[in-house]
Amino acid sequence: MQKTSDNIFILLLLGVGGVFMLVVAFILIFIRHQNKLLKQQRQLQRAEKAHQQELLLTVIESQEAERKRIGQDLHDDVGTALSNLRITIERFGQDAYSNPETFKIAGKKIIDKVIQDVRYISHNLSPAGIEVYGFMGALEELCEFISLAHRLEVDISDHTPDNLPDQLNQTAAISLYRVMEELLNNTTKHAGASQVNISFETTGELLLVGYSDNGRGIAPALQDKRGMGLLNIESRLGIIGATFTISAQEGSGFNILINIKP
Repeated sequence: MQKTSDNIFILLLLGVGGVFMLVVAFILIFIRHQNKLLKQQRQLQRAEKAHQQELLLTVIESQEAERKRIGQDLHDDVGTALSNLRITIERFGQDAYSNPETFKIAGKKIIDKVIQDVRYISHNLSPAGIEVYGFMGALEELCEFISLAHRLEVDISDHTPDNLPDQLNQTAAISLYRVMEELLNNTTKHAGASQVNISFETTGELLLVGYSDNGRGIAPALQDKRGMGLLNIESRLGIIGATFTISAQEGSGFNILINIKP
């Protein structure tokens, strides 16, 4: 009887010891799993921070590039035109400019060019057409200019109720306009495309903006790389809380779908 009791006691001790070891093992596995999760979370946070810094750097570089381009436009276009106007005024009374009518025509032509250049530069700084004609009107004007300048056919289709794109707030409208401008610029420079389609639709509370061209797409080796153009698009859409997906297989054109909550 005593021996049986001793055996039962030993079995109980072994059982308690086994349960204790299982509990300890479970705690160690849980701690290890938590440490792994924390490590992954820190890695994600570092990656997100690095990505945000990259986007911020892209915005800064884009702003600097824009300032440089505007300065160059002022120097090359407006500055040159004003210099020509100064020379024309100095030559008044000499040679062909002795005729007041000839002088007036030459001066008016130069002044018209200065006005045109200033309008072009100011339009790039702030698309005033959005306030005057609405987002769709400004976009149509931009696409018409691109079509004439680059022989690119641009088709715009709006299937939204109540002209939803024109109801975007000013920040969203300007950001989306700049994204369209960047996409059209990329198409004309790199895609070798002859046609672009821009569409506006709705699903639930989202405005879906589609942009596609029939160009050469993006080579597989370059699909994971984001140049300044795409980073600039991402930063502008991030400002208004919009998301996007890109499909740009080589030889199948470029496609981007933007989701915006108006």
